[in-house]
Amino acid sequence: MSGPNIRPVVVFDGDCGLCNGFVAWLIRRDREAQFLIAGSAGEVGRAALSAMGLPQEIAASTLVVASPSGPALRSDATIAVLARLSWPWRTLGAAIRAVPRGWRNRVYDAIAARRPRRPAEDPACGTPPAGLVADWRARLATLEDVEALHARR
Repeated sequence: MSGPNIRPVVVFDGDCGLCNGFVAWLIRRDREAQFLIAGSAGEVGRAALSAMGLPQEIAASTLVVASPSGPALRSDATIAVLARLSWPWRTLGAAIRAVPRGWRNRVYDAIAARRPRRPAEDPACGTPPAGLVADWRARLATLEDVEALHARR
């Protein structure tokens, strides 16, 4: 379990429209700011993947939630996010968890294969929607956040 100031880091592909949309969705619903974010192309995102023992290229097609207990990938990453949010998202996460991982990940992979790719202003942190710029930037993880995650493992 994470310490009081250690927040999981959601590592995402900043060039992926679906990934950016997911992060915007998360910021709007994570009112307690439980999660930090990092684009996989940036120094912080690369450091988070490395701290979790993951290859850099994994985030090109996979959402990763880096936490002191280790990484959550693909559908498990989605569930990890949903499980920490309020109703109805926590319940949705529990329902998805009931589906066998193999099936969940096949659906995840099918969606990932069709996701919209688009150039981002800064793929290191994605492109925030105009109304979320301040909140998005406030959630960007730092190298210190990643070091704290790694130290707790």
